[in-house]
Amino acid sequence: MANSKKSIEILTTSKLFDEREQGIFHTPFEIEKMFYSCISRGNIEELESALTSLLKNKIVVGKLSLNNLRQMQYTAVCSITLATRYAIIGGLDETVAYNFSDECIIKIDSLNSEDEILNFLIDKSKTLTLMVNKSKNNSNYPKPVKKCLRIINTRLFEDLHIDTISQYCGVSKDYLSLLFKKNIGITIPQYIKKERLNASKELLENGMKISQVAYNVGFCSESYFIKCFKEKFGITPNMFIKKCKADFI
Repeated sequence: MANSKKSIEILTTSKLFDEREQGIFHTPFEIEKMFYSCISRGNIEELESALTSLLKNKIVVGKLSLNNLRQMQYTAVCSITLATRYAIIGGLDETVAYNFSDECIIKIDSLNSEDEILNFLIDKSKTLTLMVNKSKNNSNYPKPVKKCLRIINTRLFEDLHIDTISQYCGVSKDYLSLLFKKNIGITIPQYIKKERLNASKELLENGMKISQVAYNVGFCSESYFIKCFKEKFGITPNMFIKKCKADFI
């Protein structure tokens, strides 16, 4: 886990004269741009390398609050906002990016330590980069498949039916099903189920009860959700929650 006090330095003043006197300046824009461009290109290897370098050499940020926790929260909100905009430039769907940003900011507001916030930022920058990478891979699909993926990703927790999706895509449900399976490798219902299970992990990490998660991600019952979760990840939701708590400690 990264340590905020070792990785981030806060300027004591925003006055240019004082900065020159102290010889300490904000992290240059070119370095920031290099980091955020890794997100826009969806390159997880380069992002991890850039993160290692940034944290090792210290990130210098401006003074945003007299309260240390609030300072870190403000810094995190700025970072997430920039990161999601670069993700949109990289091809991530705007609706998906903005929702991701909003959810991250709400979570940042609830975190109670500077180290928690820093590690949350590191984790979410990686998640966002992988989302962009996935989006870039999707760009080569036929238009109906891209439309299908978009409606699933933006309305994942709604009651999705192939009839409704095919109407949105402007093709018959049989043709869409064949085209989707050919390009994605699995059926539309299988893809929806997979994405809902992936989304359920974050809800569990955030402390939501298993029964509520099952309902929120669209499973017909808690027992069926637990069965599907174990089949996909090899552990039950309860075991996953315990593992998350152990990793955090």
